[in-house]
Amino acid sequence: MSVLAGLQRGFIEALYAAEPPADPRLAIHHRNARANWRGALAAAHPTVRRLVGGSFFDAACDAYALAHPSRSGDLASFGGELARFLAGYAPAAALAYLPDVARLDWAVHESFLAADAGPIDLAALSCVPQADHGRLRFVLHPAVRMLQSAHPVVAIWEANRADRDGTPGRAEGPDHVLVMRDGFEPCPRTLPASDWDALSLLAAGASLDEAFDALGEHAALLQDLLVRYAAQGVLCGFESAA
Repeated sequence: MSVLAGLQRGFIEALYAAEPPADPRLAIHHRNARANWRGALAAAHPTVRRLVGGSFFDAACDAYALAHPSRSGDLASFGGELARFLAGYAPAAALAYLPDVARLDWAVHESFLAADAGPIDLAALSCVPQADHGRLRFVLHPAVRMLQSAHPVVAIWEANRADRDGTPGRAEGPDHVLVMRDGFEPCPRTLPASDWDALSLLAAGASLDEAFDALGEHAALLQDLLVRYAAQGVLCGFESAA
């Protein structure tokens, strides 16, 4: 190992050490690294932080950073594994809903950062021959995120906004959640299970024929769903399957 490589490895080990290094110069970087990790995760997971409090959250952040070191210079992508981490984090074991709240926080974070897209081209869609309708595949807006939970995660998320007292409006799930931007602001909302199933199929690349077959008794709702979600901007494009 070269001298430079040895110095670099020693520096990284000092950053990730459980205790601050004795060298005050390294201790500054050790402290700043944790402040950056905590700040990035707090920005992406504000609901989780409010639910558990600052001290608990900071300790979880430090443990998460050791288990999932950042692979990018952009800390905006740092928290993608926090929900999975919390599911196995012993101090959070009593908070069964917390991993799914983290998933929703992350979905909102990703939605905010996602690219924009224009509305679906209805004129072009109207030109598709009827015989080809079944082969159409619809594209969801880049800011759309979807998740489902056994817990009332949307009510928990809403209750923990800055202007709320933390008391959810309902105490039971399950929730089928769509996150979509309203202007620049991501807004989670619950969907009927049938809508969530249909949109999940479209998001996975199913053609209309494939979605119709998979939806069974709810297949008759597909046409109305397409109209509604195209009008809301959830669907932003289409292509014809081969």
